[in-house]
Order: sequence, then structure tokens, then C-alpha cells
Amino acid sequence: MVEEWRLVDLEHRSPYLNMALEEAIPTMVGRGLVPETLRFWRNASAVVIGRFQSVELEVDLQACQKYNVSVVRRFTGGGAVYHDLGNLNYAVSLRKDSPLLQENLLENFKTLSLGVIEGLKRLGLISELGRNSLISVKGKKVSGVAASSSGNVFFQHGTLLVNTDLRILSEVLNSPRVEATEKGVRSTKSAVTSLRDELGRDIPLSQVKRALIAGFEEAYSVKLIPEGLTSEEKELAKRLYEMKYSREKWNLES
Repeated sequence: MVEEWRLVDLEHRSPYLNMALEEAIPTMVGRGLVPETLRFWRNASAVVIGRFQSVELEVDLQACQKYNVSVVRRFTGGGAVYHDLGNLNYAVSLRKDSPLLQENLLENFKTLSLGVIEGLKRLGLISELGRNSLISVKGKKVSGVAASSSGNVFFQHGTLLVNTDLRILSEVLNSPRVEATEKGVRSTKSAVTSLRDELGRDIPLSQVKRALIAGFEEAYSVKLIPEGLTSEEKELAKRLYEMKYSREKWNLES
């Protein structure tokens, strides 16, 4: 019998509520209250920084104000990324007893990137997981990946650059000169590209989603079943939003 995962295709206009859902879903997966889950979602114009990063070092706040770009901190580590509606964000939540997982974090990074890599093949693109946990096409970053392993859940999410405005991306993110400072973990500067640039044409997000769904099902021998959130997940996300992600102290103070 083929294992079934839940597919949640859900986004909110608020990047802060989107980030609260990113924490609420794996929490409920880890408690065994919902199935293992793949989520698709987007943010409209937001810089998302890693848990241990400094906004001062990573973000050009004047450029963010110029382009009306929000700044939100996620609960996972890793570097800063830019989101707009030309991105497709994906997140995988697995219980730690999943046969796909190992004790080695880097091996799990590789394993849970295979679904994306397999999906991109269906779009005619050859990609690989490179250094610093990023997925690249022809040596250029097309997706940044971050993860968290706590309790009974392993969570990994990434940002896939589809039709992204790379000009705004380059302005709102500061280019680091060093890997780390006393103020926080720095992002690693990488050449970036988008699926549009690599394919030479605009590509509908619906087509990318279909390719990723097929890639995940092939890579992990699972069936993805579209479902919504439970009332418990919605309530937890609301609490996380109110007590954490909507607050300036969480988002802007390192």
C-alpha cells in the first residue's frame, strides 16, 4: 500500500501569519495529530531571515520601505531570502520515525531535496543540492533550504525562484562580505537565477506545482492527498501569530 501524505496548498496575505503556519503544521505533525505534510505557499514582497540572523546585517531597510517589503523572522536557521508572488515556497513535515530520515542532518537535507530536484527534471531542468544547503541550476541558486529537527518532527522548507523579481531581491538583501560576525549568522552570497531565466519563458505556478507534486510522489513513493488544516492547527497558528510572529521584538531584534 502506498503511503499517503497530506498536501496543503494554502497561503495568506500576511507574511507573519504564513510564518506562524510554518511552525504550527510541523508541531501538529510531530504530535501525531495530522498526517505528514507537504505545503505550498507564497508571500507577497517579504524578506524572511533565519532564526539567528541580524536584520541590521542582512536587510536594507530603506530599500524594503521603498518597495513596501515586509521583514519576518522564521523559526529555522539558515540565511535571508526574498519572497514575492513569483516565488513558490514548499515545506515538508515528517515524523522522526519516517523511514526516509536518518540521524545525520545533512543526509536528511539531501533526502528531502530530492523531491524538488525530481520535480525540476519534469520542467526540463537539471539541478543539484550544493554547498550551504541550496539547490542550484548550472551553478546558480534557484532555491534556498532550511530545516529544523526537534521533538518528534523533522521540518524542511525552501523558496523556489520561479518568476521572481531578481532586481528587487538584489536591493533588499545586503551582500555579505563574511560568513559570520558577533552579531549573528550571515547569509552566504550566491549567484541566483530563476526558473523563468533558465527556461527562457514565464512559467505558470500551477505547472511548477504539478511538477513538484509528481517529483515528490516519485522520489518518496507516496501519494499526496489535498487537504485543509485542522481546527487545532488554525488555533495554534493564531496563537503563534499573536504572541510571536506579529511582534517587532521577534522579527527585528536579533
